[in-house]
Amino acid sequence: MRVILKRPWLSTIIWAILTVIFVVTMPDINKIVRLKGEPKIGQEYPSQVAAALEKEYQGVPKDKKLSTVAIVFYDKNGLSDEDIVAIKKIIYGLNSNREKYNIENISTHFKNPELKNYYVSGNNKVILASIQADKSKREIIEIRDDIYKFIDSVRKPKSLEVYLTGGDLITQDFVKASEDGVKKTDVITIVFIIIVLVLVFRSPVTPIVSLLTVGVSFLISLSIVGHLADKFNFPINTFTRTFIVVSLFGIGTDYNLLIISRFREELANGKDVDDAIITTFKTAGKTVVFSCLAVFTGFAAFAAASFNFFRAMSAIAVSVLVLLLVLLTLVPAVLKIFGKNLLWPFNKEIQHTHSRLWEAAARLSTKYPYVVLTTVILILIPFLLSVRGDLSFNTLNELSEKYKSVKGFNIISKNFSSGKTFPVTIYLKSNKSLATSDALSDIEKITEILSKQKGIKDVYSVTRPEGQIIKQFSLSNQANTVIKGIDSLRNGLLKVNNAIETINKNLNMSTKEFDVQKLVTGISQLENGVYELKISLEKLNSGFEQGLNGSKKIYDGLNKLSIGSSKLSEGFKEFYFEYTRSINKVKSELQGFDVNQIELLLTGINTANNNLKALSNKYPEISRDINYITASEILSKIETEANKFAPKLKEFSSEYEKISAQINEADKALKLISNSINSIASASKQLADAQGKVLSGYYQIDKGQKQIISGVKLMYSKLQEFEKQKEQILKKVDELQTGFTSLKSALLQISDALNKMANSMQSMKSYFEGYKTTNIFYVPPEAIKSSSFKKALDSYMNKDRTITKIILILDTNPYTNKAIDIVDNVEKVLNNSLEFINTKFVSVGVGGISSSNHDLKSIYFKDFKTLRLIMIISIFILMFLISRSIFNAAIMVVIVFVDYYLALSITEMIFKGIFKYEALNWAVPFFTFVVFLALGIDYSVFLLIRFYEYKDLEMNEALRLTSANIGHVVTSAVIILAGTFAAMLPSGILTLMQVSICVVIGLVLLAFFLLPFLYNTLMRIKRDIV
Repeated sequence: MRVILKRPWLSTIIWAILTVIFVVTMPDINKIVRLKGEPKIGQEYPSQVAAALEKEYQGVPKDKKLSTVAIVFYDKNGLSDEDIVAIKKIIYGLNSNREKYNIENISTHFKNPELKNYYVSGNNKVILASIQADKSKREIIEIRDDIYKFIDSVRKPKSLEVYLTGGDLITQDFVKASEDGVKKTDVITIVFIIIVLVLVFRSPVTPIVSLLTVGVSFLISLSIVGHLADKFNFPINTFTRTFIVVSLFGIGTDYNLLIISRFREELANGKDVDDAIITTFKTAGKTVVFSCLAVFTGFAAFAAASFNFFRAMSAIAVSVLVLLLVLLTLVPAVLKIFGKNLLWPFNKEIQHTHSRLWEAAARLSTKYPYVVLTTVILILIPFLLSVRGDLSFNTLNELSEKYKSVKGFNIISKNFSSGKTFPVTIYLKSNKSLATSDALSDIEKITEILSKQKGIKDVYSVTRPEGQIIKQFSLSNQANTVIKGIDSLRNGLLKVNNAIETINKNLNMSTKEFDVQKLVTGISQLENGVYELKISLEKLNSGFEQGLNGSKKIYDGLNKLSIGSSKLSEGFKEFYFEYTRSINKVKSELQGFDVNQIELLLTGINTANNNLKALSNKYPEISRDINYITASEILSKIETEANKFAPKLKEFSSEYEKISAQINEADKALKLISNSINSIASASKQLADAQGKVLSGYYQIDKGQKQIISGVKLMYSKLQEFEKQKEQILKKVDELQTGFTSLKSALLQISDALNKMANSMQSMKSYFEGYKTTNIFYVPPEAIKSSSFKKALDSYMNKDRTITKIILILDTNPYTNKAIDIVDNVEKVLNNSLEFINTKFVSVGVGGISSSNHDLKSIYFKDFKTLRLIMIISIFILMFLISRSIFNAAIMVVIVFVDYYLALSITEMIFKGIFKYEALNWAVPFFTFVVFLALGIDYSVFLLIRFYEYKDLEMNEALRLTSANIGHVVTSAVIILAGTFAAMLPSGILTLMQVSICVVIGLVLLAFFLLPFLYNTLMRIKRDIV
């Protein structure tokens, strides 16, 4: 120290030279942040596995970095023909110059019309085009800017708006917004610090000296961090520069304030400049060293994190070391150079200021410690219990629509589904080809399970290329076909059965409608009458006189015979008409009964049974299904009954042929009878006419008599012919009736069997109804090779068919917590479903914005939990070394911890309750914890170091003096640090605004509530305990 005081300019010059060197050689921090500042998730996480599989799927080298960009063509009035022409020109121009614009491929609906629903909005206001850009050699923002220049050069309608959006573009816009916000923060921070220091020290010199020393620390440390990140891949992120600014200008100003305040105090006590500086650094310098070590320990702990975003905060530890060197070497030199002029123009009234507020709080806390402690706890409990810890990973909340990437995304969300913009894509890799029946069946099982999960709107895969299962390969669709076949078969059975019942009914009616025996008896009586007539004529021929009398009798007999034969003829005609009608009806029914159809039906039943057995061989799991077992037993029973029924069917067929022959024979006989009766009737009429002539003229008797005798002989001969055929006719009719009886019996058996079969078919239908909703999917090998299915394979599998993808469209914004919860469920369901399929996948990845945020959330909580524990233990050990008291160390850590949760609770209430945000940004709890534990512990160190200066005094008095002397410094330091963080409010970045408000609230509570009251109360109670 004395060496520096002897040569203060030497130290100043050395730091000036170092500053110039580091500033001149400083790399472009903003560019480094754009290239290396994105949160990087470990390769073992699903989203990163998916990213690697996506490259392999596309056949892209592993070292090539691809970025998906959506071109949004929008016309609020609806796309016109002119718009379409301009859109085609733009797409054609980009496609023709893909190498110039680093484009790997462009996908639109113009070449693939089947994608129209995916790329064209329903209201015809938006058309999308998807670009795969190669960002391996150029930054994505450079590619974006070049594409915008080309789009602007194309002539298009004024109403047509064009935007580029995508995950990387939104992230880069966020980086740009952060850069702009940091610039605002820098200016506001410097102005605020100047104002506060002027008010505290009432000197324009003090703020300048403080800012110069802190500025040197900031420039050198930023350059060192930049070189480390550029040359050695030291972790860096979007907020690194911001937190280096607020940390260095915040705590650096606090340390300067502490040192200058103590320097002023020592000057006020009458010491010269050198002695005042030496005493200052023995006391306040010691406090600064311990405080810097506490801050360094807190930030250095982040080097142990696996998450690069957390590790980037270790850059602040580097800055703190630089700051400590500046404070211990440059600040003493500056104090020596300026001396009392440091406090110009109020150096004549140098005096140390006491804090009346802190002193009053110390008096109250030490006098009524238990009352104060109870009051503090009652105030804290509601706030601490209200902390929910919900976090938001929605980057879009950080940006306004002045950024084109956000405007484009919002247009898609309004006109499409936002889930369609950034879908979740699952990649499945196998060592074997997935273009097999079994593998496709397993892929469909996974697809089916995922489609039923909550939050999934649509699912696309090789088995659902258009979002719906290919029906022709679905067992449920095949079950519907079988059910239709069963219905048709059952209806056929019932139709045949109805026909059989009608035949039976007609057979019963036919046997009752005619009696052949009566007909035969009537003909026999007629034969006897003719015989008597013949005898009479013969007697007539023996004598004339007798002939006249006999002729009259004969005339009367002939009249009766003519009338009788006429009635007989009419009766037979009526009989023959009824007989013919009945027989024709039976023939008609029998002709409609196709025996071949029944045989085909039996063959179909046997085939169905064989198919059912084949189905169990193809899908072994079905054979254990109780419904399948029941159906199989029913169909086997039907087949058994059908086989029993087959011989009866053949017997019926043979009987049917015999009956047909008998009917034909009977018909011939009846026609012969009909002809005979007609001949008899005709002969009777002739006889009657002849006998009339006998009576009309005696002279013609001889001639007429001969004619009568001739006619009677003819009649008698006909009747004798009938007599000879009578027995044969009766036999034929008896055979016919016997055949009808056998036919009826056979038909009744057939009808009963058909009824049983119809009932069995109904049971079979009930079984297949259970498969209408099954998810069994089977693509025959020959179908896999077809040209139609090849389109699906090309769209959802890579060239060697070892990787397939499943696309999930969410029903919510992919950036929301709901989307993260959906992905969490998808991953669990996916992993479970993979255990129950036969196809083995060697690698499984879940990609997309929602998946990345899900992994980010997982690694965040995992790392934050570990780092929080490391930081607490580290700070506790350091505080123990400083205070040499476990109780004192515990008090300091508990106070800061309570302050953290209290501020976080109030911030949650503000942003969720008042501003209606979904939750605090995910980085807020992390950043605020760092600030409270690493920076807020400073003030505890200030108190402890000052307290030990009064260790010989009574406890209450020591606490009062400590609070009175250090309270003003802590309050001023808190105001400076709070103002530094408040400077982030105008940045426009939600995360920085939330961190700012939370830190300000915490610092205010720490300075005006927890330290003045809770610290003094606990220290007072410690005396009672110890």
